[in-house]
Amino acid sequence: MRTVEKLVDDLSVALSQHFPRMWSYLSSPSLDCSTAHPKLEISGDMRRVFWRRQPGGEAMSLRPYDSQYSVLAQESFTTGQHYWEVIVQEKPYWLIGVTTGVDVRKESTNQSSSTLNLNSTSWCIYHGDGQYLACHDTQEKQLSVGRRVRKLGILVNLQKGELSFYDADSMSLLHSFCVQCAEPLFPMLNPCIDVNGLNRQPLTLFYIKDP
Repeated sequence: MRTVEKLVDDLSVALSQHFPRMWSYLSSPSLDCSTAHPKLEISGDMRRVFWRRQPGGEAMSLRPYDSQYSVLAQESFTTGQHYWEVIVQEKPYWLIGVTTGVDVRKESTNQSSSTLNLNSTSWCIYHGDGQYLACHDTQEKQLSVGRRVRKLGILVNLQKGELSFYDADSMSLLHSFCVQCAEPLFPMLNPCIDVNGLNRQPLTLFYIKDP
């Protein structure tokens, strides 16, 4: 046990030295069930989100990354620097970013639908079957990514108005947005539509368990 504890301590020190800018701002957000679309399932620990069931007629005509199928984190950020990670593994479709979530908060009593959408106060990275897009409002920019991202890192610096996305395993920068927003920013996760069980895997918020 002492050997394991020492290895964990050594790993923590190594990580803090190798990625000091990120590790010192590490956040562990949890998901807010009240903001989740009805077709999403949230795990008991509030860290994972799944597509709950097969889409029917109307949903089948939508794009896999239709932004209404999202959930917000409970935590929001209004100042300072914050960094968090989302484990995506081999999931073929996902949409991850931040948003003000204003519409959802105003209509939190209506559990039949979600009004989360890509708009002027949301900034996201979309992965679709090997392709990566930076999405903001109605704009999409295709990104050049050398290898498949299995864990996405998100760093927001509200003093500078910067939002950056990283391949968290290599800490290579994928894309940066200039973010000018007076409202609190919420982490947003969208596991995207699952068809025939091919996109059933969850999106998982990375966190360190307390001893």
